Amino acid sequence: MDNETLLELEKTKRYMKRYRRNAALIVRLKIKLETLNQRIYSLRSPKLSDMPRGGEPVTVADLVADKTELEERINKLTIKGRSIKSEILEEIDNLDDTRYAEILEEFFIDCKDFDIIAEEMGYTKRHVIRLYSEGLVALMSVKSH
Repeated sequence: MDNETLLELEKTKRYMKRYRRNAALIVRLKIKLETLNQRIYSLRSPKLSDMPRGGEPVTVADLVADKTELEERINKLTIKGRSIKSEILEEIDNLDDTRYAEILEEFFIDCKDFDIIAEEMGYTKRHVIRLYSEGLVALMSVKSH
């Protein structure tokens, strides 16, 4: 492949990976939200003592505000993810070879690794990677028409 084709292939991969990145970010934020929920529910009333303490204590109001902000971010990313998913599936659905479509959907939408895809489809990992690569090239030619 020439440099121009390789650059176009990388551009296509970045375009297709947007949903995977979005989904990973949502998972990370949900984990953060769960940790925050645990902190909210385990927060105890402050102990009074004569000893000086540094900094401001974290209040329930602060944690609830953080929780609300995180929930809003997750909701925005979820809505954005639906749009990205729809765009990517539309591109994949234009492929003629169903094997390419299945593997690209499993990888980019279902966020599965090549090992898992190979195991589920009864292929070797090497064969899945080859079909993935061929699928991306086919996707580039579909997009250019």
